[in-house]
Amino acid sequence: MIEHVLDLGNQLKKELETSKDFEVQSYKDLLIVGMGGSGVSGDVLKLVLNETTQINVEVRKAYGIPEVTAQRKPKCLFISYSGNTEETVEAVNDAIKYDLDWSVISSGGRLLELAIEHNKPFVKVPDGLQPRAAFGLMTKAVMHYVSPDIGVDYLEICNQAGNYLNEILANQSENELISQALQISKEINSKTSVIYGGTPLTYLVAQRWKTQINENAKSKAFVGYMPEVHHNEILSWEANKDGSKKDYQLLFLRSSKENSQISKRFELTKEIIGDKVDISEKFKY
Repeated sequence: MIEHVLDLGNQLKKELETSKDFEVQSYKDLLIVGMGGSGVSGDVLKLVLNETTQINVEVRKAYGIPEVTAQRKPKCLFISYSGNTEETVEAVNDAIKYDLDWSVISSGGRLLELAIEHNKPFVKVPDGLQPRAAFGLMTKAVMHYVSPDIGVDYLEICNQAGNYLNEILANQSENELISQALQISKEINSKTSVIYGGTPLTYLVAQRWKTQINENAKSKAFVGYMPEVHHNEILSWEANKDGSKKDYQLLFLRSSKENSQISKRFELTKEIIGDKVDISEKFKY
């Protein structure tokens, strides 16, 4: 898996195959459907659109499309690396039933077959990977579907990000990011990870970390969103039967753009439970 992580820059720079005469029309309402490692790329697109537009974006990670959602007539984007994810295939069939405008991202499978059959736009990513190992490819793929009226070339931004990642990862033996990642993995070790973010970006990263820990390390991990954790979850840390808090590693994902009150809440959390729970706070976004 590590080789795929280190290949992230090249994945972001990869030119992807699209349907003939590929074109995306402007839209104001977008429904994205995808599961697991495929669905996270939908979260990335939602974050980008939420930060830069007034477009209504919903990411659905379940079977089908509810009728009340279909009545809005959203543009639909279906994402499945394999193309055979049953929840997503069912959603495509609902889009056909409700006569919605839809597109596909896949490496093949039933989704691509349906897109070709119904003459719908698609982006085809290279196959042969685990979905969780194709994050760069899927991120590049969803950027094809940014509404054109935004006026920003996100495909070129992906290329620039790929160049940047390749540059900072060029020397693995001296790379600070890799050293930090290894240090955090040692701190987590066999513990259960609890990851807190305090902005939309850091919370998205927290969710990504969770799924990678679940799937790659085969370990339990959970996420929380500050300040919501201070309204409920913080009380759960009072339980410490037989010193059980030592079974957890708490990770803070911080951002220079977080609200000043969020910063205070992170510091307060360390004061409240830092003597009982190991806290890692090495990454700032």
